[in-house]
Amino acid sequence: GDWGRNAYTDTLARLKENEILYTGGGTNADEAEQPTIIEKYGIKIGFLGFSDVGPDWMKATDEPAQAGLPAQTGLLLASNPRFDEIVNNASKQVDYLIVSFHFGDEYKLTHNTRQEFLAHKAIDAGAKLVIGHHPHVIEDTEVYKDGFIAYSLGNFIFDQKFSDNTMQGMLLSIKLGRDGSMTTQKNIVKLNSFFQPDKVIEGKEEEVKFQ
Repeated sequence: GDWGRNAYTDTLARLKENEILYTGGGTNADEAEQPTIIEKYGIKIGFLGFSDVGPDWMKATDEPAQAGLPAQTGLLLASNPRFDEIVNNASKQVDYLIVSFHFGDEYKLTHNTRQEFLAHKAIDAGAKLVIGHHPHVIEDTEVYKDGFIAYSLGNFIFDQKFSDNTMQGMLLSIKLGRDGSMTTQKNIVKLNSFFQPDKVIEGKEEEVKFQ
């Protein structure tokens, strides 16, 4: 949203030109709602992305028949009234659905009630993993039913040297099994004075014990 819809449209075109997959938006609402699917080792993994902290005016639209207006490139918003349907439809196409959210409060180390509501709602609708960003710091994780939630990964490359928390991020490693099993490893990446990922502190690999 910083540079407007034309810049966003140009970005998507350049990604397509270079065969880089994206999620969280599209050239119209229908494309934005479709999961991006990658198949590896016989497992289909789908990705959906939603924005909950705007800009709302950048949402993707389809052509309104009554107005005769063109469809607009833009974001898939978490406030979409068809949220449950979109997630559920995507989950039926894959073995694992990963839902990414642009949500939460900046610089808060724990998630808020809105984040929890959306993350739980996504898992109830068929997601297996929820990955959040926007707070610029690492937040807590949670196991909910048969899904895993990382509320915020923090920064990976970002020029915010005013605190230790904004100069690091979680490099989350997840292994998915054909049998539905999942392991996580919460590695921490430290940024150097040029805001580049410079050092990784490895965490312990743990099997996720679903509820």
